[in-house]
Amino acid sequence: MVKKLSYKPHWLGRYCGNRFEEIRLDDSGLVLISIDQEPTVLAWKGVSSLAKHTPGIIFDKVVFESAGKAISVGWLDKRNASSLTCVFTEKYYSHHGVSAEKVLAKISGHLQKIGYLRSSHCEAISDFITKALVTIPLPSDALNLPALNDTFSQLKRWAALDTSTIDAIRTKYISEQKQYYQTLFDTIESNPLTKKQREACIIDDDNNLVLAGAGTGKTSTMVGRVAYLLASKQAVGQEILMLAFGKKAALEMRDRVTEKLGSTSISAWTFHVLGQMVISSVEGEKPSISPLASDEKLLNNHVEEWFSGLLETPNYKEATLKYFEKYLFPEANPFNFKTQGEYFEYIRANEIRTLKGENVKSFEECLIANWLFAMGIEYKYELSYLESNTRTPNFKQYQPDFYLTEFGIYIEHLGIDRDGNTAPYIDAAHYNAGIQWKRQLHSKHATRLVETYHYEQREGCLLSNLEEKLASEGVLFEPLPADSVLHTLREFGAISKFSLLLSSLLKRYRANGYIPGELERLADHLESTGQLKAAMDLLRPIIERYEALLKSNKEIDFEDMIAKAIGYIEDGSFTSPWSYILVDEFQDISKPRARLVKALRDSRKNTSVFCVGDDWQAIYRFTGSDVGLTTGFESLFGPTQTTSLDKTFRFNNSINDVASQFVMRNPSQVKKQITTHSVVQEPAVSLVMKSLSDNDIFKPTLEILQKIAGMAKQGASVYLLARYHFRLLESKQLAQLKRSVPALQIEQHSFHASKGKEADYVVILGLDNTKNGFPSRKLTDPLLEILLPTAEPFPDAEERRLFYVAMTRAKHRCYLLTDMNKTSDFVKELLADNYAIELNEFNSEESQLTAPEHECPSCKTGTLMKRKGPYGAFFGCTNYPLCSHKEKGDYLN
Repeated sequence: MVKKLSYKPHWLGRYCGNRFEEIRLDDSGLVLISIDQEPTVLAWKGVSSLAKHTPGIIFDKVVFESAGKAISVGWLDKRNASSLTCVFTEKYYSHHGVSAEKVLAKISGHLQKIGYLRSSHCEAISDFITKALVTIPLPSDALNLPALNDTFSQLKRWAALDTSTIDAIRTKYISEQKQYYQTLFDTIESNPLTKKQREACIIDDDNNLVLAGAGTGKTSTMVGRVAYLLASKQAVGQEILMLAFGKKAALEMRDRVTEKLGSTSISAWTFHVLGQMVISSVEGEKPSISPLASDEKLLNNHVEEWFSGLLETPNYKEATLKYFEKYLFPEANPFNFKTQGEYFEYIRANEIRTLKGENVKSFEECLIANWLFAMGIEYKYELSYLESNTRTPNFKQYQPDFYLTEFGIYIEHLGIDRDGNTAPYIDAAHYNAGIQWKRQLHSKHATRLVETYHYEQREGCLLSNLEEKLASEGVLFEPLPADSVLHTLREFGAISKFSLLLSSLLKRYRANGYIPGELERLADHLESTGQLKAAMDLLRPIIERYEALLKSNKEIDFEDMIAKAIGYIEDGSFTSPWSYILVDEFQDISKPRARLVKALRDSRKNTSVFCVGDDWQAIYRFTGSDVGLTTGFESLFGPTQTTSLDKTFRFNNSINDVASQFVMRNPSQVKKQITTHSVVQEPAVSLVMKSLSDNDIFKPTLEILQKIAGMAKQGASVYLLARYHFRLLESKQLAQLKRSVPALQIEQHSFHASKGKEADYVVILGLDNTKNGFPSRKLTDPLLEILLPTAEPFPDAEERRLFYVAMTRAKHRCYLLTDMNKTSDFVKELLADNYAIELNEFNSEESQLTAPEHECPSCKTGTLMKRKGPYGAFFGCTNYPLCSHKEKGDYLN
């Protein structure tokens, strides 16, 4: 088709009302030449839409729109009408293409100035284009405009924030910067930075998360980041803030930067120093910090003094006694455990004791015992049945749960629901047969039996029903005076223990910075709401006294410091001087501190946040740290660039494979593929199976250290690690070890204390399922649990990360010392799932090697061990007396 710039309607149109005799097109617009009037000029900027071609029977029509008016030109032959429409379209978009190119030129110029293309830059560009598109129409994809296609395609991609366009620009920038600053990245640390470290230093989105696995060089990355910002002149020292959680870490960070970069004006502070600076800046004077903020013992003493004083008031005393009667121990529903052994571990770990100090087998039994005590009813717990000897070769003497000595009444608490169902791990038929046997025994000997049931506790009527049942049996209630109960509680240390809990609750409550009513709303959906209300009634007067003391002394604590700093930043009283905020160990952050970082970012335009952490090493939930702030970083801070440092320089591939596979069993952990600088061909995690009677760990530990000394370099470092510090060697034993193996440098730490450290070899102790074993089965007090970040649904999530931390302290080899007859569930998992661990480095007794085969069929966590009884040899469960399962003497032969 021939494209022209001038078109004439057919001459017949003159006689049929057509007033236009020619249409001309040029770069300025469209000119319609009329027969008897002045020409009509339509400038391109005034044309509001494309020409519309309407076919007719013989002649076609083309309609143009400008300034809201439609102008129709008819009597065009089909070829001319089609050509006119096509040329009009080209001219129309050519005109707007000039504007589009100007827009793209502005964007290009902007990109040359800003460096790394941030998400906020992309949004600003998109907004700029959206406004431009009000006057710049975009052609449809179906139109073929060779000279303009690329221009309008770019505009469309920017308007839609096309990820491929953005990624291409960013990738090009990173590549150029890596090349330009290669010498810097090669020399800033003793070893050249890795590819991922360099990328982390350069990437500069509004929010940056660097996931730095154990030994992957997070500190080197932070130093490299600062060096790059200064060298590239993106920032001067005064614009950079580095934050750490502890004073020591902040000093180390500052010293490291000074060592590598010389004297700079970079701020390297703790969060508390930052808060103090913000407050000083706004108030004009440095705030005084209460000694209670840093002296835990002093705070505990104050809380105990306040608590003791409050107990002198009748209402508070009564409220306290009611709380102790109902809520002293963390409740766990036996029906929620998968195995009886898991339930036994809960019982052992939480050491549930009555107000009289008795160690009982369930929370519900504890409630009954405490109620009997408070009601002045003398009882014996699990006293042997007095009326008959029921011992047989297969069963021990019958011991009812409670015996009321003054009334001759037995009480049996039965673990069934209303339909007679039991917990999943209990044989319901066998259990109900046992109930019938007990009833028949009492009937035979005419002894009085009162039954209570698990379902009564779930329905909230256990104690009220028990009161009615005992009253109908003629039991007289003589409730103990409050002072007598308090005296007993003090004797058993319950008052002092609860005072410490109040102190912990005070700190956590203050640290969370609740607004009035927030905590109550938080607990509305929890089963423990009643307990929370009762506890808050006891805690609130303590909070009031604490805050009054701070006010009278004109002091603040660390929680005040963070809260006031946030307030001053958010209300505009303080404006951040920092354009670049770097946060170390971000996985340890709490919500208030994360809010402080976010407030700083928002108070200064174009501020970049750079957070380095490892969700695999998040082990401080008990202090308020929330791993969800790392795994859900983007939901809090907004669009984020995440970089994973994927090469570790600490441990070898064998340790890495075992530790990484183990921690990633939790699906909420961020998936990372870590490579190692050191590569070995054999397993480097060794399971040492030894009989540890009476928890004697000295001899097997010595054997392991002697083995290490025989293959390690002189002066090699060894860490002895355990979940709890008291599970390590006593000081005399440690000194003896050091004398016995002088070639090694030996230290011992708890798992938590070992974080951030490393040794050539690691020996992990305490890998058992006993009361203070690992993983820990100790339940956090429900009150503290409410005040802590939401727990993860995956079982033992934080304990699993602790194991990862412990194993990855080792450079060369990690030893796991355990007694297979009471071994940890984590060790069982390593064996059951065929992890690549060494099993034969040390000689093991036959009982250790066969222990997994001898799992107790009843509780599933104990092991059958050979014992002797009045009827000869037998095999009993290591969970005895909680589990009384036995097998005949020849069972394991």
